[in-house]
Amino acid sequence: MMGKMQMSFDDALKTTEPTPMPKVTPTTEILAALKKVQGLEDKELLRAYGKLIKDERMFEALMALPEDLRKPWLLTLE
Repeated sequence: MMGKMQMSFDDALKTTEPTPMPKVTPTTEILAALKKVQGLEDKELLRAYGKLIKDERMFEALMALPEDLRKPWLLTLE
């Protein structure tokens, strides 16, 4: 049993396939998307930008919303 486990571990170390990099949205794209939100004040934009650059899923959620719901949703972020 132990020999089998050791062999699997050694095989895993020999893999040459690169680990896929996670998708990362450029910060310039996030800023451009926020600038398109109608009626968003500078302070609100900066607060939202600070949240969205840290969490890819939050940016994806924003982009999935209809445009008329983006500002209200951004204002709910704490």
